[in-house]
Amino acid sequence: MHPVEEPVSVDEQYLAFFTHSGFQNQLIQVENAILLAWYLNRTLLLPRALFGQPFGWSLFDKLHIEHQLRDVTHSPAQACIQHDAELERYGVECPEPSRYTMMPFDEIFDLDWAKQHVRIVSRDDMSYEWMEKHLDISRAGADNQDNGSYVDGDILFFKDETRYNWRIFDTPHQSERLGKYLASLDIYQMREFPQKLIHFGSLFGSGKMPIRRPEHYEFLRKLQRSIVYRHPVVTEVADNFLHSLGGPGAFIGLHIRSGDGWFVQALPRNVQNAVTQITLSIDKHPEVPSLQEQLAIIPKDPQFEQCLTLAKTRNVTIIYMATDAPHPSSNPDFAILYSSFPCTFTIDSFSTKLNQPAWNALSNATNAHDGTPMKKYLIPLIDATIASRGRLFIGTEASTFSGYVYRLHDVFWSQQQADALTSQR
Repeated sequence: MHPVEEPVSVDEQYLAFFTHSGFQNQLIQVENAILLAWYLNRTLLLPRALFGQPFGWSLFDKLHIEHQLRDVTHSPAQACIQHDAELERYGVECPEPSRYTMMPFDEIFDLDWAKQHVRIVSRDDMSYEWMEKHLDISRAGADNQDNGSYVDGDILFFKDETRYNWRIFDTPHQSERLGKYLASLDIYQMREFPQKLIHFGSLFGSGKMPIRRPEHYEFLRKLQRSIVYRHPVVTEVADNFLHSLGGPGAFIGLHIRSGDGWFVQALPRNVQNAVTQITLSIDKHPEVPSLQEQLAIIPKDPQFEQCLTLAKTRNVTIIYMATDAPHPSSNPDFAILYSSFPCTFTIDSFSTKLNQPAWNALSNATNAHDGTPMKKYLIPLIDATIASRGRLFIGTEASTFSGYVYRLHDVFWSQQQADALTSQR
């Protein structure tokens, strides 16, 4: 279990929420929560990150049950027995442990900068009893409400009626800019709330907290740029594979999402868009051979080492593609990419003896909290890290994963430029 930090004073005030949905959407919620906690000068109670099978947005009490079923205080089977009535009421299935694992966010992402500005308490027990025992936050027995805003003892609840319920503004009187949201809050009225805990259900949405004040935008910008991967196995494996690619900048990074929803139907168009953007990039650089010239010198079905040699001697373009497609080279939707750029590779391309220590580290990686093998959960993070080190990165439209890789790319190359300027002085 994660050690519990004691309150810094009897007057300490808190902010809590529930995460949900896929991994990248969870990060958006965490960033919103850190920003809101900073606005309100409240300590943030931070849930753990969920890898694997997600659960989507739901009403407050259902989200609460989804989290409690995965608490470390019980095995999932014990938790399902304990919450049997709630499972039946909300139509929740008992989670299968082999299909997910949970880990504190600060073991995956660097939250050091955030912690300089917001006190963050990691939670692995989402029960009301935990809050009462460790933080002296208690309820008074008010009638439970499925949705709406109400007070129960030390807690001010904001229970969503829809995924887009409250929009939170950093300037007062902004209810006319609700958009798809049902109601508004502003941080000035929220600072006056006396309750020890403000408890939201979801803080989902990149548009949930529009910013008008420059100092607030600057805080969010610095926050987002500071939240990069810090898991040691992700760093070790990515560095090994990057070395095999010739290092940062020796290739173009690409992300193609294909696995679910809208992205399945949009796959052919997204692949074509990527090919177009790569071609335009090549055309802008006269020192790089044209597409036709490259195709004339690249052998059919080239091997990884052949492409690396041609990249060094003939300036051939190498593509590193991060993707959730299981076998893209044999997928007809990717055919135009491979025919246009035969030196396109994925994480499975790293198969030399020099790569074996990295694969061993990845195979041996486990979640220290529950012993779960982490290989399948860490591969997307490694993919993102490698793709972000390309001299150019091209993502998939509407993908939050691509959005995060764009950010990693900008952070990395901005730091490279800053380091280069410093070394010239």
